[in-house]
Amino acid sequence: MIKPYLLVLLGTLYLNVNGQIISQFDFDSNPVTNAIIGPNASSISTSATSSPGGVGGTNGLNAGLPKMDIDMVIPGSPTFDVNGIDVSFDFQRDENGGTFFERGNSLRMNGISNLSVQYRVDDGVGGYNVVNSGNIYALPNDNTFRNYRFIYTPCDGVGMVMVDGVVIWTNDGPDNRNMYWVGAGDVEFGRGMDGTGSNRTLVDNLIVGSVDCSPLPVDFLSLTARLNQDRTVDVNWHTTTEINSSHFIAERRDDHSTWDSIGYVMGAGNSTQPLSYSIVDKNPLNGITYYRVKQVDFDGNYSFSSIASVHTYSSTFTVHPNPSSGIFVIDHTADEDPDQQILIYNAIGKLILNQSMNQSSTTIDIREEKDGIYFVRMGNSVVKVIKN
Repeated sequence: MIKPYLLVLLGTLYLNVNGQIISQFDFDSNPVTNAIIGPNASSISTSATSSPGGVGGTNGLNAGLPKMDIDMVIPGSPTFDVNGIDVSFDFQRDENGGTFFERGNSLRMNGISNLSVQYRVDDGVGGYNVVNSGNIYALPNDNTFRNYRFIYTPCDGVGMVMVDGVVIWTNDGPDNRNMYWVGAGDVEFGRGMDGTGSNRTLVDNLIVGSVDCSPLPVDFLSLTARLNQDRTVDVNWHTTTEINSSHFIAERRDDHSTWDSIGYVMGAGNSTQPLSYSIVDKNPLNGITYYRVKQVDFDGNYSFSSIASVHTYSSTFTVHPNPSSGIFVIDHTADEDPDQQILIYNAIGKLILNQSMNQSSTTIDIREEKDGIYFVRMGNSVVKVIKN
């Protein structure tokens, strides 16, 4: 049964014991089989690739072309031979469905138009009981990433499914019953999922944890990065709950570097109240800079926030008027090479225009594009423009 000290915060269930991440993939670069934590995937479709359009402006996992199912395989034993499990990933639907995460017949998260989960639990006499949620959530097909999460906590016998932090299904079974899956084989992720050949990112941020009595203390409500006029960047994050939280490390990187620390903030230890944190990056990198926050427990376990990005620039040309309805004039000085390429990207990094500039002033027209933020690149310089 669910214990009386259960806390319900913003639709997320928490008890008083921590877990540990055993497998994590961010799919930010190729090969996409490389894990951040835990074993690398042993195989994946030859079409699967890292591509722009992931959560927070980062890359994610694209089924790719020619059209093939992702079919990523992660070695199962001993990594996944744990008592309880916490599986989380971000997904935007481009097809009728497939299987998100499965390990033999012991755990299967299906996404065939509807989300469902089926798992096996030790019955206490050498066998197992099967729990089947049935269809519990119609998967939207609206090009929006949502976080999908399944948790089984063995000390309470509770299984739950969450979407964007909101519990949509629970099952309260007998206490002190472990997952029935030791030696159940390898883990498969994305079986039967090919994105209908759309050739765009559909999955991001796969995180799997071993848990006993609580979900992992990975409860970042949000992470944002904002570029200021003085070219500093404000990195802000919020937590809804902290359990055994020692400190946070803010990290950054660009497309060509590894993660580096830019600052350190003390955690709250244990808190059941929403808390806010911030740090300033006084010397951001040129171009696209990515930010994330590493939360470290007192026992050394750690987890990561989502990733945010900003476009920093040192302008060697001007764009006016800015904002505009979509007609922009680009000027650059006479001592610069007048024969350059103008590249314009939308907010998720997709190239929408490639135009030569062979004089000191030229006009570009993006009136057919949606209103929003765009980035004009010439050489190594980038200017942010707004179409409204």
